[in-house]
Amino acid sequence: MSSMKRILLVMFCLAILLVGCSTQPKEYGVFLGIDSEEMHRLDKYDIVVIEPSAFSAEQIDKLHAEGKTVYGYINVGAIEEFRPYYDRFQDLFLGIYEDWPDERWIDVSSPLWQNFVIDGLGKDYAAMGLDGFFLDNTDVYYHFPEDDVFQGLCTIMKGLKSYGLPLIINGGDPFVSRCMEEDTALSLFDGINQETVFTSIDFTNQTYGQQSEADTEYFQEYLSKAKEYGLSVYLLEYRADSTLSKQIDAYCAKNGFIWYNADGVELR
Repeated sequence: MSSMKRILLVMFCLAILLVGCSTQPKEYGVFLGIDSEEMHRLDKYDIVVIEPSAFSAEQIDKLHAEGKTVYGYINVGAIEEFRPYYDRFQDLFLGIYEDWPDERWIDVSSPLWQNFVIDGLGKDYAAMGLDGFFLDNTDVYYHFPEDDVFQGLCTIMKGLKSYGLPLIINGGDPFVSRCMEEDTALSLFDGINQETVFTSIDFTNQTYGQQSEADTEYFQEYLSKAKEYGLSVYLLEYRADSTLSKQIDAYCAKNGFIWYNADGVELR
């Protein structure tokens, strides 16, 4: 082999190594399963979603100093057993959350719950310096499709909006779709995060796969409407392989969406 060929080969190998070890920031990551001792997991991300109760205001300041936008998770439509306030709201439980046996759907039409989310969690988390709220389980309206449930969620959105922070709705397409139909969506929240548009989760067997074509088409149509309406759009996928990741990259680039490829439902 000539000297020139050897030089070119070495340069090619170095280029591969540099790409593989890239420290370029990634746009978006959802890390609800970590605490402040694992903050290093957030290093490569520009926009992160965290569990606020696992961090301090000082640690959020540190993330800001690193140039990150930090969203705090609030479970508005259900409640988990590990929450210190779980026992306080047992009278408002509506049923067990499928695939999450330690979680209960909650009656969002109750002023007691509304006030707690808005004046308790919302106030405390806003005071920590978060850049926005990531609101989960408005899907309670899908499971309990009654007008008082819908209106209860709207009341919570309005209350949290009073802190002047952007709100991202995780899932909850029936709720979001009705808000768009009634032309109230942009007055209540700013964006949506949709899980499993391209990937799927088998909770029984604890495996991950590719979403059905019909469901992917449904979600793409829904996200197209959300984009047209003026909402920002995020995707949360699970263990997409390299081939599927390229497909998701192309889809998001075409539509101006951003996405995160999680390693599992633990979101670590």
